Amino acid sequence: MIESLRHVWKIELLKDPVALWRIGVCEAFQFESGRIRLAVWNLCKGAGGGLFEHDYRMVCYRSDLILTQEALLSEKGLVTFCEPGFEAIHAASYRRGDGVRDGVMTVARVSSTPATHRIVCKYPEPVFKTPKVALVTFYRMQGREQSLMVINIHATLIRRVKSALEEIEHLIANLPEHDGPIILAGDFNTFTVSYLEAISKCLRGIGLEYVPIPNDPRPVLGALDQVFVRGLTIERIFVDTAIKNSDHFPVFADLIWE
Repeated sequence: MIESLRHVWKIELLKDPVALWRIGVCEAFQFESGRIRLAVWNLCKGAGGGLFEHDYRMVCYRSDLILTQEALLSEKGLVTFCEPGFEAIHAASYRRGDGVRDGVMTVARVSSTPATHRIVCKYPEPVFKTPKVALVTFYRMQGREQSLMVINIHATLIRRVKSALEEIEHLIANLPEHDGPIILAGDFNTFTVSYLEAISKCLRGIGLEYVPIPNDPRPVLGALDQVFVRGLTIERIFVDTAIKNSDHFPVFADLIWE
């Protein structure tokens, strides 16, 4: 813990496009099956234990689209976390003194379009003032003229509902215009029901609907990772508590379109 805090004591803020890394060769040009297997997982900076990399590979094996947060990466690490047949895009929140980047990473079996965006969240973390970011990527879908917008967010650790709403409004204001389907998912740090209800109401303004998780095994204070969708149907969604090598359990969802 002390070593981790030492690294964030002095950080370097990065500007686009330097803050974005892209690597990997996908196995497909577009989503073709009418179904997308989604995973959302906070990686706990890869510090979850000796079996962490095994768990990460298993999550990839079970998924077509993986949205990760607290992805702590060097250039070597980015290669490690880009499985064969996948493309990985990392959006850095900041670069530490040792050159390692912290941020969010979206990994997909389908190649993204060139239109990739990083949105810096409105508020930094309260103590160390480290920023948080959202990564916006786009993917082609068979039989659909419109692409799929995917927003991978790690929201700031905010307890006040007013500030949380301002952060979501800032995200919406900075999103590219898009008429097609959308997935917005990640670690929202939704420690309270009122927080989640407030941002859900705000996101409904752009057609994004909150996806509840039936029989969610996480305690209320631990239900930080959420999924919102527009123009897609959720066939199933669940939390996998068998994957323990992070301080977050991954959320898996099967999404379908016509």
